Amino acid sequence: MIEESSGSTHLSAFAKREENAAKSVNEDVYRREHAEQVGIVVAMYAFLISAIFIFPPFFLFFAPFEWIKYLFLFYVAWYFVLDRDACEKGTRFLGWTRRLPFWRLAAGYFPVRLHKSADLDPSKNYIFGYHPHGVISVGALLTFASEATGFANAFPGIDVRLLTLSVNFFFPFTREVLMALGINSVTRSSVEKNLLRVKSSAAKKPRGNAVVIVVGGANEAMDAHPGTAILTLAKRKGFVRLALKTGATLVPVFAFGENDIFDQVENPEGGVLRAFQKRVKSLIGITPPAFYGRSLSRGVLRRFFGKRGVLPKRQSIEVVFGKPLEIKEKPYGNDQIPEDIVDKYHKEYVHALRNLYELHRKSFHRMKRTDSFEDFASRQKKMQPIRFK
Repeated sequence: MIEESSGSTHLSAFAKREENAAKSVNEDVYRREHAEQVGIVVAMYAFLISAIFIFPPFFLFFAPFEWIKYLFLFYVAWYFVLDRDACEKGTRFLGWTRRLPFWRLAAGYFPVRLHKSADLDPSKNYIFGYHPHGVISVGALLTFASEATGFANAFPGIDVRLLTLSVNFFFPFTREVLMALGINSVTRSSVEKNLLRVKSSAAKKPRGNAVVIVVGGANEAMDAHPGTAILTLAKRKGFVRLALKTGATLVPVFAFGENDIFDQVENPEGGVLRAFQKRVKSLIGITPPAFYGRSLSRGVLRRFFGKRGVLPKRQSIEVVFGKPLEIKEKPYGNDQIPEDIVDKYHKEYVHALRNLYELHRKSFHRMKRTDSFEDFASRQKKMQPIRFK
C-alpha cells in the first residue's frame, strides 16, 4: 500500500509538471502570436502615415538624385491627367495580394470572423451594404480586401470590390496598393462599371461581380461609439437605385463589434465638436473622428499616456451576411426609376437589416475575446437598439 501510494504521488507530480509545462508553452505561443499581431497593426499604421506625410515630401525635396524627383512628378502628372479614372474600373487587381500571410495575423488581432446566412449564386451580381461604418471600417477591409476571413471559400465565384472615398486615391503609391487589393472609388460610375464588368471575351454577360458599399459613410463614423448601432440609412437610397439600374441583388451585412474597437470623445448633435466635424466633412469629404483605443502593453508611450493610445482595442468583429434581397424588376438601365419602386426596396432592405441585427446581436456579442476585460453582462448593458438616421 505504501509503495502504491508513493507511485501514485510520483505520477501525480509528473502530471502536474507536464500540465505546467504545457501551460508555459501555450503562454509563450500566445505571447509570440500577440506580438506578431500587434507588429502587423503597427506596420499598417506606419505605412499609411508614411504614404501620406513622408513619401511625397521625401521624393520632392530630399531624394538623393534629381531624376527621382522628376520621375515622381511624372508619376503624379500621369495619374492625375491620364489615369485618374482607373480606380473606377476594377482593373490592376492582383489576387495574390489578398492571400498574403500577414492578413490573417491582422484579422487574428481582434479577431475578425465571417458568418453567412445563405449561399450566393455566382451567376448573379451583388451589392453588399456594409454596416456600421465604425471609425475606419476595419472589418470591411479584412473581410472584402483580403482572404483573412475566407470570403472566397464562403462565396465561391464572387469577384468582390470594396469601395471607398475617391480622396483616398489622390495619394501616390497608396492608390496602387488599394487597386491591387481590389479597392475602388465609391462613385456611381465605379459601381456600374464594376457590376457590369465582363470578365472574359467568352462570357456573354456580367456575372459573379460584387461591390461593397459602406452605406453610412463619413456621417456614420461620427456616431461610432461602443455598444451603439446608429446607422445613417433612412435617406440613403442611391445604392438601391444602382441595384435597380443594374439588376444587382442586395445583401445586407452587419459587423458586430465594428463600433467597439475604438472609443470616441463625446460629440452630441449641436455640440462644438460635431459642428467642427461636419464642417471639415463639407470641405474635404472626410470626417476627423476624435477617437482613441489602446496603447502598447509596455514602453515609453505606455508610461506617458497610460492605457489609451491609437491602436484598436482587441474586441472581436463578427461580420454577418444576411440573406440576399432579390430585385424582381428587370434592370432599368438608363430609364427613369419610379420613386415608389426605390422606396419599396429601400424599406425591404431596412427591414431585412433590422431583422439581421435583432436575430444575431446577442449571440455575436457573446463571442468576445477570452482575455477581454468586459464580461457578457456588461457588454449587454452597453448595447443599444438599432437606430436609423
